[in-house]
Amino acid sequence: AIIQDSSFVSSDGAGSTTSDCETASTATPASPMPSAQPGPDFPSLAPAVVGTPKASKDQRGGRSSSPVNQAKCAVSSESNGRGWLRRLTSRRLTRSKSRREVSDAEAMQIKQLMQLMDAGQPLGNLSDFAKEYGDEAFCRRLLRKYDGNISKATEKFKHALKWREQNKELLATRQFMQGSDERVVGADLEGRPILYACLKNQMLPGSQCLDQKVVAMLQAVDNMPPGVETVTHIWDLHGMQFRISDLNPSPVIQMVQSLEGYFAERLQELIIIDMPRMALALKDAIWPLVPEKTKRKVRFMTAVQAKEYIQVKCDAEVASRIRAIMEQNRNPKISLEERKRSWMRVSERGELVPAFAQA
Repeated sequence: AIIQDSSFVSSDGAGSTTSDCETASTATPASPMPSAQPGPDFPSLAPAVVGTPKASKDQRGGRSSSPVNQAKCAVSSESNGRGWLRRLTSRRLTRSKSRREVSDAEAMQIKQLMQLMDAGQPLGNLSDFAKEYGDEAFCRRLLRKYDGNISKATEKFKHALKWREQNKELLATRQFMQGSDERVVGADLEGRPILYACLKNQMLPGSQCLDQKVVAMLQAVDNMPPGVETVTHIWDLHGMQFRISDLNPSPVIQMVQSLEGYFAERLQELIIIDMPRMALALKDAIWPLVPEKTKRKVRFMTAVQAKEYIQVKCDAEVASRIRAIMEQNRNPKISLEERKRSWMRVSERGELVPAFAQA
């Protein structure tokens, strides 16, 4: 379960030939990557295979090349250089054309999605509050989420904006009934916010914690620096209480649906810690409904594995903070009320502030 990033270094080697051309143009033994020798018509673009001349064979005790052979090899080197240049230019033009085609196609799909909000269109009667979420960035995330499938993106676009219309008060006021300790506890080395929740601290049934999950996600989005679009979720299942209502998979399914629609492409990864055996039935009920692309972002770990993983992914301060939170939740001597007084979150300005008004 511990996944570490690795870098691989590749190297290319070139063989040598024994033709007469070697006497006219090849690399010196002391230079493994010879610098290019200027050609007569393209002084700065000759390929690296046109290197500094070696000593002729008569200087090395071998047969010397004739002036005719040297001239032929010089012409061959120049031709090879021009062929290399043509191939390089062709590849660059092909890649550039491909990027333009993808960009143009995406632009047309984005326009198609945004036209759904025009008067007389399916979303034309929604409020300005709902429509303002349907911007170009959201359209692009949906298209990326569904690999350019415009039909699927259209379905999720409609659902997301209608959901926003129905939940205007929650999104505008961000007021909710606190049911757990879910909050932003830091960011990884790439600046991606980290949301943490421990089920030992869940005070309400899961169905009553959905509003808090939405607000916590909004706060995480607020914390994203430029260029960052995703969040890491940590679900610490230590101390999970098995209420009969919590065996209903509906709340988790609703959360997954929000990640597939309103919060599309906002999930970096989901780390699930210490899943108890009794929770496997709930997982088995939900797992078939989770898209494959999302499944690949879910990691099941023990507490020890999670601490090691976080140590790799976060700086020392954030990793230490998360470890301390996990250890506090596993300390039977610390009461819920004591834990609540310690709950802090990272604000948009990067400051630690009380996570909840009543804490």
